[in-house]
Amino acid sequence: MYEAELKELGLTDNEIKIYLSLLEHGILNPTQLAEKTGLHRSYIYDTLERLLERGIVNTVLVDKKKNYQAVDPKALREIFELKLRQLDSIMPKLSALFKLAKEETRVELHRGKRVYRTLIKDLVSDIKVNDVVFLQGVDENILETVEPIYLKQYFTIIKEKNVKEKIIIKKGGKQLKEANLEYRELDPKYLGDTTVVVYQSKVYLFIWGNPHYLIIINSSKVANTYKKQFELLWNIAK
Repeated sequence: MYEAELKELGLTDNEIKIYLSLLEHGILNPTQLAEKTGLHRSYIYDTLERLLERGIVNTVLVDKKKNYQAVDPKALREIFELKLRQLDSIMPKLSALFKLAKEETRVELHRGKRVYRTLIKDLVSDIKVNDVVFLQGVDENILETVEPIYLKQYFTIIKEKNVKEKIIIKKGGKQLKEANLEYRELDPKYLGDTTVVVYQSKVYLFIWGNPHYLIIINSSKVANTYKKQFELLWNIAK
C-alpha cells in the first residue's frame, strides 16, 4: 500500500511492517507485533531498536512493561526534512570535493532490472528550470514496465521546472500524453535497440535486455557530439 514510498525513505521491509502495524493498531508489545506482522520475535526486537534510534517509534509503559507506538506521520516527515537540511548544510563542501576529484570524462556502468531508477534519480538531481532533455530510441511500451512511482516523480518535477523533452521514436511507436513532451518519428532502420538520453554534460546509454544495462558518460565533449547527432536525426524525423 505505502511500502514503496517508505522504502524510498530508507526503511527496510521489517521496519515498514512494524511501523505500519503500529500506525494501524496503536500501542503494541513485541509479542503482539510478532502476531500482527508474522515476524520472529528476534527480528522484532532488533528492528524496534533501530526504529527507536531513528526516532520513528516511541516506547510506552503499560503495566510496567515496555510497549511501542509509532510517531505521528507528520513527525516522520520532520525527521527526514531535518536530515535533508543537515545534508544541505554540508553540500557546498561536498560539491567542492567532488569538483576537485572530477575527471574530464567519467564513465559508470550499472546493471540490473531496475537501473532505470539510477537514470531517473540522476536526471532529477540535476534538472534545471526551462531546460531540454534529448531522448532517442525510446520505446514507450517498455516504459510501461517502469514502476509508476518513478515516472510520476520524474514527470512532476519536469513539469514544475518547465523542462521540455525532445523525443525521437520509431515510426508508429506509442506516445505518452504529456504536455511538455515533443515527439518526432523516424524510420526504425535509423534507430537501434538502445535508448540514448542526453542532458547537460551527460549521456545515458540504456540497453534494454535481461538484465538491463545503463552506461553514464559525463563529458561535455561526448554530450555535444551526441547532441549534434540528435539534431541531425531530429531534422529529418517527422
